[in-house]
Amino acid sequence: MRRGSVIVSIGRDDSTKPRPALVLQADAFTAYHPVITVAPITSAVTQDALYRIPIPSDDGNGLRRDSEVEIDLIQAIRRQRVAQVIGHASDEVMFNVDQALRRWLAL
Repeated sequence: MRRGSVIVSIGRDDSTKPRPALVLQADAFTAYHPVITVAPITSAVTQDALYRIPIPSDDGNGLRRDSEVEIDLIQAIRRQRVAQVIGHASDEVMFNVDQALRRWLAL
C-alpha cells in the first residue's frame, strides 16, 4: 500500500459494507503508522470538480464503475480496516487530487 493506492475499507462508521478509498498520506508514513489517511470513493457522481475528483473505472485502479474521490470527506482509518489494495490511481487523477486538497485545505 502506498500513496495513490485504491483500497477497500471495511467497517466505516456510516456504512457496514466494504467501500473503496484512495490513500492520501505520504509513503514515509504509510509503511508503519497505525492509521491511514484516505478519501472515500463514491460511484454517486456529482461532477463538483472543486472537491470531487473524477476517477474513471479501469484495470489499473480496480474500480468497477466511474466514480469520484471525495476530498470533502477525508478521514483517517485504522490499518486493520484496510481489507485489500485493488489498484492504483493514475498520475492525472493524483495531480487533480493534489490540486483539490490544496483548495479544500487552503494550502
